[in-house]
Amino acid sequence: MDFEDFLNAQGLSLRTIDGVNLGIPPRPQMTNQFHILIRKRGEPLAPYFDSLWFIDAMKDLRRVKKGADSQLTNRVETIFWFTRLWLYLQWSFYEKISRHPAQISRYGDAMVLTSRFIEVVTEGVEKMGNAGRPVGEAGVMWDVLWKDRSNIKTWVVRFLKVMEQAGMIQETSVKGEYRQTLPAAVDMAVIADHELAYLMPPDREEDVETRSMMLITGAPLPTNIMREDANAAN
Repeated sequence: MDFEDFLNAQGLSLRTIDGVNLGIPPRPQMTNQFHILIRKRGEPLAPYFDSLWFIDAMKDLRRVKKGADSQLTNRVETIFWFTRLWLYLQWSFYEKISRHPAQISRYGDAMVLTSRFIEVVTEGVEKMGNAGRPVGEAGVMWDVLWKDRSNIKTWVVRFLKVMEQAGMIQETSVKGEYRQTLPAAVDMAVIADHELAYLMPPDREEDVETRSMMLITGAPLPTNIMREDANAAN
């Protein structure tokens, strides 16, 4: 409990999972528990954590010019590309293999190949560009991605390197192939349990107020509401 209090003060928490729940059978005279350090939901991280380090790690320093305006532009471009690549990575880990975030034990099946990653992102940007520039704020992202489409390979390679440094993925025995890590799978399961449920559209008008209060207070959704939302989504 003292250790948990120590971690909580830094915006962290310790999650213990039995290996059996991960499909890992116990071995004689060996513990089969996995202790995973994750972020504590709703709490800010300690000041010595740099939550935006990934932006600097993905920047192309050769393109950063002197001046606040140029650096801001490069920062915005980096965030747009990071968002695009992050969404595809999560699609590969979950939607592509029909996996629910709660299925932590399938983290070993969640893999991406760098060359295929580049192909899919390239195809997606080309399709987006051929569809034409959308009106409104969406056009800003369209401009950034379409203008820099020739550097997709560079963005993907840099993104995967950042994900590996963050412990979200690890390279397999095949060069250029990565799989999701166990801590990343646990973190996404926690996020799905608490945050993603709020994104599900309520099927009754009276659920809106209840859902809003739960979002404000940080309390998880009751099982019955989550089940009804899931049925509505299906």
